[in-house]
Amino acid sequence: MMEELTKTSRILSVYHLFLNCQEVSFQELRQQFEVSEKTSLRDIRLLQQAGVLEARWDRARQAFVPVALEPFPMEVQENKTRQKYLEKLRRLCILMRRMSWEDYEDGTNKVELYRELFPNTPDRTRQRDFKELSKIGYRIVYNPLHDPDRDWDPNYEPGWYCDFPTGAYDITF
Repeated sequence: MMEELTKTSRILSVYHLFLNCQEVSFQELRQQFEVSEKTSLRDIRLLQQAGVLEARWDRARQAFVPVALEPFPMEVQENKTRQKYLEKLRRLCILMRRMSWEDYEDGTNKVELYRELFPNTPDRTRQRDFKELSKIGYRIVYNPLHDPDRDWDPNYEPGWYCDFPTGAYDITF
């Protein structure tokens, strides 16, 4: 049974599209997520407020074009709940971006990467973040045992592994 797409999963998936596409149209967002233009604008605005996406509307292309995907200062919110939500989005988007740079075979310990990026974040939050990313196809797992399915691979070792969607539309729900 397909898991229902949550608001957070949808927003992270929109960010994934921007990471992998030179432009993103309303039509693509509508087809991919079955949402209205208004909802798509809200999602993009949340990513902008979180300080992880700067995009502009290109009339000629009829699409949003990412201007900056480098993290920049986030907007401070008076509403503490909204501020915490934006911090969560920011943390997850920064992790997604950084993981996309990592080589699948490099053996980078994903927990150490997380701790390097977010040194004062509790382990329980990290576990929740990894679970949230797994909902859209970013699978971060620790394999402490020998995997017989990988016997053919002489480079395989037990440890942390991350499978993540490499294409714009490879996200899963």
